[in-house]
Amino acid sequence: MSAGFLRRVSRQISDLTERNLLRTLDERRSRQGGRIELDGRELINFCSNDYLGMSSDEAVIQRVSEEVKKFGVGSGSASLLSGRSSLHAELENELARFAGSESALIFSSGYLANTGAIPALTDRKDFIFHDKLNHASLIDGVLASKAAQKRYPHGKTPDFSGIQDVDVKMLVTESVFSMDGDLIDLSSLLGKVIQNESVLYVDDAHGFGIVGDGKGAAGILSCGSQLSSSVLVMITFGKALGSMGAAILGSNEVIDFLVQKARTYIYDTAIPPLCVAAALESLTLLEACPKRRQSLFENIRFFRRVAIDAGIQLQDSDSPIQPIIFGSEEKTIAVANYLMKRGFYVRPIRPPTVPPGTSRIRLTITSSHNHDDILSLIQAIKDALASRL
Repeated sequence: MSAGFLRRVSRQISDLTERNLLRTLDERRSRQGGRIELDGRELINFCSNDYLGMSSDEAVIQRVSEEVKKFGVGSGSASLLSGRSSLHAELENELARFAGSESALIFSSGYLANTGAIPALTDRKDFIFHDKLNHASLIDGVLASKAAQKRYPHGKTPDFSGIQDVDVKMLVTESVFSMDGDLIDLSSLLGKVIQNESVLYVDDAHGFGIVGDGKGAAGILSCGSQLSSSVLVMITFGKALGSMGAAILGSNEVIDFLVQKARTYIYDTAIPPLCVAAALESLTLLEACPKRRQSLFENIRFFRRVAIDAGIQLQDSDSPIQPIIFGSEEKTIAVANYLMKRGFYVRPIRPPTVPPGTSRIRLTITSSHNHDDILSLIQAIKDALASRL
């Protein structure tokens, strides 16, 4: 291997270490859940997007164990070859029905859905507006499209005036922003899109199954035929559904087009049937039992009330994502390490994941937590802040 290449890698690793930006990996030795095992220790987990505890639900595990005997473990191929099973088709139909969409298409992940769908649907003759705090997968999808593009201030409504001589105008946003937890005003954006005969592409990874009526931003797809070709929603299975994979929801024609043109669908191995089975069972539970969502939002309200009473500065978020911003990387790492020693699993979030000067602990509240877990966490955060780490 090139000595120059190795020197460059070594320099960059050293630079990241000196700036407190080096990322490291942990090894969980248990199920995902409110409590996990790391290095022989049980930790209260405030770092999971499994908001409703579906990944460890016994009914979900039972459904997977039954289906894996029939379909095996791996899918073995891309969806356009032999990788697509009847389970895949069933899940697409159920997701479309649940969301009020005409159709759905399963991708292997939210990242691949975004980086495949956006370039497939746009080209150099088009223009894309996208929020400055959008997820990296949305940014990468926009860049891969080769369309003219503009990043607008977070949470604002972009100005379409002056955008002329383009074939398609698209607005790309998250519904619940993954690092801040704030909800976007979709009704305002949707009105702007309809007014300007544009397309709204919503990444609903953290909203589907959670916010509003439980459908998240996917609920806008049930508003009637007027929106059928104006809105696309990307949902993931790794949050509310506790599995793996993603889907694009939209009109029949758009979904058919993605099958022809989305490279990350055409050339990617289909997700394993066992992941599809898990998502199917989770969707059934989500519809049948609203208590999980009720418990989740009771925990969120309790956390915010007690944290604010304790003098902890929170962001404007009513979602499961509750970031506490410390600013400096050194301070954020110190707090994360302190909390780990106290028995809480959290991770420091630093640039480039978040803008410089906004390093944070990104807490996620789930239905698997109880009030004692939350009270203990808040006390530990108070102690960390008082200790002037």
